[in-house]
Amino acid sequence: MAEADSQVLDALYRGAADSAEFERALLLVSDRLRCCSSVLISLDAQTPGASLVLSAGQFDDSASRHYAELAPLDPAPSTFTRLARGKASTTDRMLTPEQLRDGVFLNEFYRPRGFVETLGGHLQSENAQFALVGFHRGKDRPAFDDGEITFLERLMPHISRALALRREFIGMQTTLGMLQGALENHGGAVLLLDPSGTALFANGAMRALARRNDGLSLDRRGYPVPANIEARRRLDAMVGAAINGGPGGTLSIPRPPGLRPYAVLVAPAAEPFLDASGDRRARTGALLIVHDPEDSVRAESEILKETLGLSNGAAKLVAALATDDDLKSYAEREGITIHTARFHLRAALARTGTRTQTQLVRLVVRLLADIRLRQS
Repeated sequence: MAEADSQVLDALYRGAADSAEFERALLLVSDRLRCCSSVLISLDAQTPGASLVLSAGQFDDSASRHYAELAPLDPAPSTFTRLARGKASTTDRMLTPEQLRDGVFLNEFYRPRGFVETLGGHLQSENAQFALVGFHRGKDRPAFDDGEITFLERLMPHISRALALRREFIGMQTTLGMLQGALENHGGAVLLLDPSGTALFANGAMRALARRNDGLSLDRRGYPVPANIEARRRLDAMVGAAINGGPGGTLSIPRPPGLRPYAVLVAPAAEPFLDASGDRRARTGALLIVHDPEDSVRAESEILKETLGLSNGAAKLVAALATDDDLKSYAEREGITIHTARFHLRAALARTGTRTQTQLVRLVVRLLADIRLRQS
């Protein structure tokens, strides 16, 4: 490609992520060929989001709507697809004299719009993917010559590559959206770190947890910082190990009095998460999942109220017992007497038909596990 065409190539490859840049590339080529309009059609059944239909110049929105009605009569697409992939030609050279003279499409749409001849190229028509590019000249310039056909054929590999990059980009965006959706719906707070310890993603639960700053916060990079010095040292070691290919681990992060510690899982980040982040340099990282027992107890107490018909106090107590809590610590944390805690326990036993605290906890654990499975 000539040096003067570097703007075209720059716009084409920017078009992989921005359709407006693809349109700008078409306009630049139209200007180079002294054409009044241009069109790019790329249909992809495998990645529908990567499909692209662009027109520029005189082929405006009005022309596009009219074209949709007469498209089945247009002889150009089927004609150009008979060319070998990567080859270009013109309608004057490929259509028969009868088609040029009597064609309904040419006489009812093409010529009334001021179009005289199309220079087009076959980009792809296989694997559920179809792509053509065309440039329309008016009466203000002579017929396309061999040099202009050669120019388009030199440009077409770049157009095809830009469209392929667009498919990859759209696919990556789709994967990222799916992963983010899964992580947002995860029961715990989730944080994904790159090899430098900078956050690539934090779900809503993690952001809310960090804002509370009740034992664990995030620094400016999004890196987790426990308030407890010993927990900070252990977490740093686990994250470093996970980033370097180690197994990670689990730890407990203390919180202010009256709140149970956070339970944290640190693991090496799976490669698809890092690929979806868009940073191709990142091949290792760390995934953190933070479990807040208080959130779990609150959510589970609501379930127990609905399914077992327990009172609010009894449901909160039983949910806490199901997480290995005990009557004394629960009473102290909730600011109630041990006698009140025992009253709630007796009410729960009577309501569920169980005889002992062990039977009650076993029943509740099975119930909650079954509900989580069904929700999953």
